[in-house]
Amino acid sequence: MWNMKISSDLMQEILSRLSLKANIQASTVCETWCEAAVSVRKLQPHPWLFCPLKESDEGNYILFDPSRSKTYKLNFPELDGCEFSYLKDGWLLVVTNVLKGSVPGLFFLFKPFTREHINLPKLKPKAVCCLAFSAAPTSSSCLVISLNYSRTPSYTLIDTCRPGETVWTTHRFKNMFPYRTWNNCVFSNGKFCFLNTGGDLRVFDPPRATWNILPVKTWSAFGQKALTSRMLMTEHEGDIFVVFTGRYYTPSVFKLNLKRMGWEEKGEIGGLTIFASIHASLTRASLSEKERNRLYQSRKGDLSTFPLVMKKSTFPALQGIIFLTT
Repeated sequence: MWNMKISSDLMQEILSRLSLKANIQASTVCETWCEAAVSVRKLQPHPWLFCPLKESDEGNYILFDPSRSKTYKLNFPELDGCEFSYLKDGWLLVVTNVLKGSVPGLFFLFKPFTREHINLPKLKPKAVCCLAFSAAPTSSSCLVISLNYSRTPSYTLIDTCRPGETVWTTHRFKNMFPYRTWNNCVFSNGKFCFLNTGGDLRVFDPPRATWNILPVKTWSAFGQKALTSRMLMTEHEGDIFVVFTGRYYTPSVFKLNLKRMGWEEKGEIGGLTIFASIHASLTRASLSEKERNRLYQSRKGDLSTFPLVMKKSTFPALQGIIFLTT
């Protein structure tokens, strides 16, 4: 009786507003729902590879489209003397690099595919631990965040701003972990989630301006991996994952279970594909069958693909790769 109560046009309108995960779930109701869901299903794009050429070739970058095996060499003079801090929705958060002779404290958002450039207010020079933003700057919900800490007195400093604003808003919180660096961040369910080198998970809620620790048992799940591996975070439709990567062994993937307040190691991740990078990691659904339940790891020196439960394979070497969505 499900297919007799809703018109086909209304059904498609409703299903077109669902996330990919919810769309797939709705398609299991009946044959009519399945046909409507598939007709409006929006698949996520396959990320491109974006990497600089040699340091002596400043400003020149390679864009590689893996779906078509096409490589493009482009020059971005606006990126001279800069480094990437975060990426999301095809945009890069760029900061000037003092070591390359640039003016310190300058930030801007940049989209390589369109060369759009949005300046942000200057931030007082300091050793920023973590930078991130919540959404593309074309969205009204875009918020840029800078996390740092002061030693005397010991405070966590969180600066926020939105594109178009002329100053940063500073929040100060008494630092309970003065010797730990919050160097991983994802935006999930309206909040910025940070993971530090001690394995603690903290959440910054922008509307409430609160900075709270989640009582998640970390080390008991991560064990020795947290001491010997690189730790990266990613997010997919509200679910948070931590990836431990290494050069000579298969990485491990953990998913946060909020009901149990703990991390669960995953041998497979529900058909998802993780593209892991130190700048920001991406998670995609509904890629080709051979790409599902895999982790693609970018790092300086090479790009490797790891089936989470199978033998590792290697792609041609590229330097300083990041994954970039169109």
